Amino acid sequence: MDGKPGATSGVVAAPERRVISVADAEKVFNNFGWANSVAEGKADFAAISKIQTGALLEESKARHARKNLHSIIRDGDTDFARPVFVIPTEREQPGYPRSFVVFSKADAYVEDRATAVHHFVQAGPGGEWKAAATSWVYGAPVKAGAPPARFLEGENLLMREKEIAAPGTDVVAGAVFSSRAGEDRKACGRYGDYLSFTAPDGERESEYFVPGPLASGVVDAYNAKDELVDGLVRSSFAYAPSGGDLPVVRLAGGASLVTCTYVVSEHSEGKPGTKWFAFKKGGDTERMMGGSRHWKVADRRWAVTAVIEVPERGPADVVTVNSRGAELLSAEGTPY
Repeated sequence: MDGKPGATSGVVAAPERRVISVADAEKVFNNFGWANSVAEGKADFAAISKIQTGALLEESKARHARKNLHSIIRDGDTDFARPVFVIPTEREQPGYPRSFVVFSKADAYVEDRATAVHHFVQAGPGGEWKAAATSWVYGAPVKAGAPPARFLEGENLLMREKEIAAPGTDVVAGAVFSSRAGEDRKACGRYGDYLSFTAPDGERESEYFVPGPLASGVVDAYNAKDELVDGLVRSSFAYAPSGGDLPVVRLAGGASLVTCTYVVSEHSEGKPGTKWFAFKKGGDTERMMGGSRHWKVADRRWAVTAVIEVPERGPADVVTVNSRGAELLSAEGTPY
């Protein structure tokens, strides 16, 4: 009050503080792109471990351990442009770890609908922000008639060709992360359970997922392995969550975007009457297993990332999964 009759004192609430400013988040993102490119170019895993964590770091560790730097898409190969930062407030993330997410375009394909999604995590107060996961989604067109996701063609990444809605940022206090994240993340466990079976016994139908090439289509692909090499090898798959919980972005319209990381164990053994089987000569599996080319049993572990759109009600829709081109983490077996 200023003492004058009828005068009132306006009170404007201070904006809620975010876990990191947009300016600082941009520095983290730009430094990661540059530092990761340099480290990959030098095959310097020690440098990579300073800017990556979680499932992403485990993938890099496996790749560098076998000196095979050509097997997956790497941030070190790509410059990113037009970043959109999704940063929660301290009220949304009062403790640690803290997170933010960046949507961006490959610099040479800014009109392409392929959209990168980077997750950054800070483990504790004053700690370094590190990249914990990288995935891709089919984003909104930059302009009418924009081309499809050409950047990812031939990269063994399965992507739903339906754009995600823009991240929801138009609410008080910038509540850009889902308030029901715990419930949303159950989709990760359900997807893992859905794809864990011995071929050809995978069930295509699921009450939890919209049928399509990234759900029932993956089941079909796994089941089809039972007929490979003349149907002489039995294969089973087990999905185990890895890398910890990642932030869940709230999308416009109320759906949530959940990124799930897994270690997938694939067990292969000869069926009755099969003496031995072999893997592709010169391939990653053979190089990692070494020695004999004839095997009775083989166990391989893969790093798989899936992105799932979870609605408020009804089945979830898998947006992206890299199971077709997953990173091989380990391989061992019993020789014939």
